[in-house]
Amino acid sequence: RTPLAAVRGYAELFRQGAVTKPDDVAGAMRRIEDEAIRMGGLVEDLLLLTRLDSQRPLEKGPVDLTVLAADAVQDARALDSTRQVRLVGLSGDLQPTTIEGDEARLRQVVTNLVGNAVNHTPQGTAIEIAVGSDAGRAKLEVRDHGDGVDPVKARKVFERFYRADASRVRGNGGGNGLGLAIVAAIVSAHGGRVGVAATPGGGATFVVDLPTANSQSEPSNV
Repeated sequence: RTPLAAVRGYAELFRQGAVTKPDDVAGAMRRIEDEAIRMGGLVEDLLLLTRLDSQRPLEKGPVDLTVLAADAVQDARALDSTRQVRLVGLSGDLQPTTIEGDEARLRQVVTNLVGNAVNHTPQGTAIEIAVGSDAGRAKLEVRDHGDGVDPVKARKVFERFYRADASRVRGNGGGNGLGLAIVAAIVSAHGGRVGVAATPGGGATFVVDLPTANSQSEPSNV
C-alpha cells in the first residue's frame, strides 16, 4: 500500500493547489512515476509467485549456473565499482555446472541473491559467488561479509513480505520483502533447496542446492 499512498498523497497536493511552482510540480510528478514503477514491480513479483504456486510447468533446458553467476558478477561490478565481487569455484577451479532448468527463472534467483547481498551490506563490502557440484548436485553460494543474519530470524527470511532487522537494511528502506520468497519458490519448483548460513569471519551465505540430471530431486527446505 505504500506506493499507492505516495501516489495519492502527491496527487492530492497537486489538486489542492499546494504544488504550483514548476520545479515542485516536476518533483511531484517524478515521485509519482517512481512509486508507480515500484508498484508495477511489486505486481510482477506477486504474479510470478502466483504462477509458481499454481505449479505451472517450467520451460526447462540445459542451464549453466557458472554462466549465470558470471553475468551477475559483471552486473554487480557495473552497479557498484567500489565493491569487490568475485566468482570462485565451490571447491577448486571454476568449471561448467549444468542442470536442467528454466534459465530466466534461475537467472532471477542469482540476481535476487546478489541484489540482496548488495542492498543489505555496507558500501564496499566484498561479495563472492561460488559455483560447483557436490555429491552429484549443483550448488551456488552467494557470500557477503556484512553483519550477517540473526540465527533466530534466518528461517524467516524466505517468507513473503518478511524484512530483516535494521542491521540488514542499508539506505532508503530496502525492498518489498518478496525477493527471497521468489528465490525459494523458484528453487523449490526445480526440486531444490535454499538456506542461509553464517559466512566464516562474519556475514551471510545463501546456499542454493539443485538436482542435476543424474541426481534425485529433494524437497525445498527453507
